Parts: sequence; C-alpha cells; structure tokens
Amino acid sequence: MTAAQLLSSGSGTCSITEGAEQKRLTSWLKEFLATPKLDLPRPPSVVLEIMEASRKPMASIEELAALLDREPLLSGRVLRLANSALYASASPCVTLKQALARMGLELVRDVVMEAAMQMTVIHADGFNATLESIRKHSSAVAWISRFVARNTPLEAENAFMIGLLHDVGLSVSLIGISEYLKRAGQPLRLTPEAWLAAETMHERFSEAVLGSWGLPTTVTLVAQHHHSLMLGSLPHPQVAVLMVAEQIAADAGWNIVPKVETTAHSKPVGSGLERARMDETDCALQALSLTRRHFHTISLDMKRVLETLEGQFRHT
Repeated sequence: MTAAQLLSSGSGTCSITEGAEQKRLTSWLKEFLATPKLDLPRPPSVVLEIMEASRKPMASIEELAALLDREPLLSGRVLRLANSALYASASPCVTLKQALARMGLELVRDVVMEAAMQMTVIHADGFNATLESIRKHSSAVAWISRFVARNTPLEAENAFMIGLLHDVGLSVSLIGISEYLKRAGQPLRLTPEAWLAAETMHERFSEAVLGSWGLPTTVTLVAQHHHSLMLGSLPHPQVAVLMVAEQIAADAGWNIVPKVETTAHSKPVGSGLERARMDETDCALQALSLTRRHFHTISLDMKRVLETLEGQFRHT
C-alpha cells in the first residue's frame, strides 16, 4: 500500500479502533522510511568531519581545534563543558586548545556530537516537548554508558556515542508521524497509538539514519538492536552496557516522557518499549559480570554527572 493510499483509506465515516490506528501509523512509517531519496536529518558537516578526523591514528588537537573554530556554537559548548564541574580545576580553560587537551580527543568527539544533537538537529512540527525529552534522556544515557563501560573489561571507545544515538530513530520516527498528520489534515498531536507506532519502528529508523552518517558499524548495530540483549546466541556486551545505563537513567528520572494526548480508550504508554525493566537489567549486569552492588555504586557515582548535565540543559 502506498503512502497516499494509507492516507486516503482513513476517509469515510467508519470508526477506527485504537489497534487499527496504531497499525495504520506503523504502515505509514514503513512507507515513509522506504521513500526514495528520503531526506534524513544530518548534523552540521563540521561535526561529521570531526568524527572522521578523530578516528585517524595521528589526529591532533590542532586539527580538531581548527575544525571547531568554524562552528562557534559548538566550540562554545566544548569550552563550557571543559570548565564544568566534571573537569574544572584551579586554572580554567580560556582557549579551545586548552579545553581539548584537558578532555582528550575521544571525549571531544563525543561531546561535539552531543552538542550537535542538542542544537535541534532533528525537528518535528508539533512534537518539540517530546523531542527535548528524548534528547535529555539520550545525553544522560551517553554519560552513564561511558562510566558503566569503564567498570568492565570492555573497550569503552564507542559507549558514549551508542548511548547518545541509540534512540535517534525514535526522534526521526516522529518526523514521519508529523508528516502523516499534516498530509491527513489532522491536528499535530501525539496520541499513545502514534507513540507506540514510533517505538515499533524506531530501531529501523536508527539504522537508516546512523548508516547515512557513516558512523562506526558497532554504533549502528547496537542502535538497531538495542532492545535485544541477545544477538545470535550470545549477549552483546555493548547492548548490555546500554541496558544498564538506561535503567540508571530511568531510576534518576531521566527516562523519556512523551507528551501524549490520551482518550478513555487509549493504550497505556507505559506498555511501550522505552520503559526500563529491572529483570532485563539483571540479565545485562550478569552479561557484564557486574552485581547489584556495582549497579548501586555506579548510580551514586553518576549523581554529580547528572546534576551537571541538568545545569547544561537549563542553559541551552
């Protein structure tokens, strides 16, 4: 069925059950994603250049500083973070090169992408409050994922990036929902059925978006399977890190809170995929050889980080 048929089939006087509406929206999102030459969101070109430069064996602070100088908003955010409670010392950073030296190339790469995502790279008419909730959740999960990975023997290089971008498909799914409503002449409001349709499709959207950005395959792989601990016959360690981080974020109040308009017959949003479950977290902890004691220690250690992050969002 084409996108046009999906829209036109909603006309008439017949009432549509809640289940049918969710199915209709999911079908529309599949068609939307398959649209030839679909214009997927992209961060500023300088961000992708920094991603590429940071992967070079001989990447230098001077090279990244020169790239950042082209984007004053990004360089300002990097400087602000370098002087935040996470990194501040007796001598504040006053130049970009000082900030990069303090933070290191890997973290600079991650923070640049985080700043880009906070600069509303993704916009969907009518859903700004929900997109902001997704952005805040993703930033929290990114910082927590980095810390969780460092408490395991795993290579932590991509943990931050995976946490930051794992739900990018959820945001882009909302672009599709917004487009559907505009074409159908309906109010731009997020119903529980629309949110659950976005959840159903968001891993596919993540795969498409991150693939188009040319990010490391590990980042794309985990993003497109991040609700399934088992990939093949074994648990995937990066998915396990992400699941633990999402639970810590949820416990601290950094879970996604979609701004939905409900009716008496709406499905409960709490039944969706984006709610952390402790039984899944226990399996993820076991896969990482971590215990509940480790979990609670990490949660306490992350409190200051999340407080700092909250301050950054207030000043965005």
